[in-house]
Amino acid sequence: MRRALLALAACAALAGCGIRPTGMIGAGAPPIAQGHTAPITVYLVRDGKLVPVTRPGLPGEPHLAIQQLTVPPTERERRMGLRTDVHDELDAYSVEDVSSPVGHPAQLVVRPADHRAGTKDWSRTAKAQIACTAQTIQGIRRVNLWSTLNPTKNRWEFLTCGQFSDLLD
Repeated sequence: MRRALLALAACAALAGCGIRPTGMIGAGAPPIAQGHTAPITVYLVRDGKLVPVTRPGLPGEPHLAIQQLTVPPTERERRMGLRTDVHDELDAYSVEDVSSPVGHPAQLVVRPADHRAGTKDWSRTAKAQIACTAQTIQGIRRVNLWSTLNPTKNRWEFLTCGQFSDLLD
């Protein structure tokens, strides 16, 4: 008798959820991805000169161009003799430049992802690649590039693409 009551209680609990079965309910057409992604410009190096290269962008990734500097050149880019002098994975984020008297142009802070490793000596072409690529990002006017973690010598360098005009192809 006790088992019969337990079975009856279990059936009642399962059957009494209050949800009634329905057929298929239409909700309109399936979603269609229609986002347009603007291409990004990355500066690579050929014969010591900077060469702008266009690559596909990604939505919601405003600093993708900086991250692309560490991606090896594509087969097509290699055939064109292009390479990169930026070999460390980079972290980048935008900040307002409050030291600017007119408006507040943004600057891009760039540092190696593994910046706790100590001092980083950037080659001139790597600095040029970072500065010129950063300035292709909408709203970026200059780069604040990290060089060392030493607390007594916390070294940041302000860079603009114009400083490397002699390297532009």
